[in-house]
Amino acid sequence: MILLGSLLVALLGATPAPSSLPGASARTDKLRFCDASAEQTAAIVSEISALPDMRARVVAASERFLGVPYQFDPLGEGPGQPPDEDPRLRFDLADCQTFLETVLALARARSAGEVQALLDEVRYQGEPRYQNRHHFFEAQWIPANVKAGWVRPVTSEIGGKDVVAHVKAVSAEQWKARTLAEKIDLPPERAPIGRFPLAYLPLKKLLAHQKAIPSGTLFAVVREDRPRSPTMVTHLGIVVQKPRGPFVRHAGHDLYAQVVDEEIAHFVERNLGYTKWPVLGLSLLEPLPAKAP
Repeated sequence: MILLGSLLVALLGATPAPSSLPGASARTDKLRFCDASAEQTAAIVSEISALPDMRARVVAASERFLGVPYQFDPLGEGPGQPPDEDPRLRFDLADCQTFLETVLALARARSAGEVQALLDEVRYQGEPRYQNRHHFFEAQWIPANVKAGWVRPVTSEIGGKDVVAHVKAVSAEQWKARTLAEKIDLPPERAPIGRFPLAYLPLKKLLAHQKAIPSGTLFAVVREDRPRSPTMVTHLGIVVQKPRGPFVRHAGHDLYAQVVDEEIAHFVERNLGYTKWPVLGLSLLEPLPAKAP
């Protein structure tokens, strides 16, 4: 996704490869998708599809991206499809959104041959064209993928009375005067204009609920609402419960420059330190399996 990656670059600048990973790890004993042959990829997808539920499949698929380098907006619409001719599917690079979307496609696939079509389904409203891409998470990605049965919001179920119910409003005037995403040129019918609910669990309350978040739950980082920004979501990832405690698995940019498992307490402390555009909390989504035919 151009927007989330660009926001991080704009806010934090380019990040060199780190010499250490504070509070995190990028190690896995599993064969990663980027290192697998076509035959091995097919076997991995088959193995993941046999797991008992969608959250378990999300955890298993995402582990095979640990250590993959971060690059913002590594996916596009393919050669000959300007303005973004990056491949429609790849495993060797990831940003926060393409990581999450690719994992969802792999977790739903029954075979390797299904992955591309599933990825297109979760990334686009219709044909895989730039103007059809879900550029804005709360205005486009969530509504479309809730309706299509890919995810369901679970923030209130997990956070209870601590959850803040917010609505992100974007008027036509605000869209025209935006200071972020001004390079995203969309036809009027695809502009993120309207009112979009976005419940979040405040960052300072997150640790009190961390053990209650099921492994494989998706999260979106919600920042302070600003009228001239068409989004409040700047980062995405997956909660993973381990014997050592809860972690967030994400394509980290500012500190890690790769896909990592980061201790959730370390993640919270880091995000509380962002003062240029304060982080409010996390919105949580349950990944859903495909409906039975």
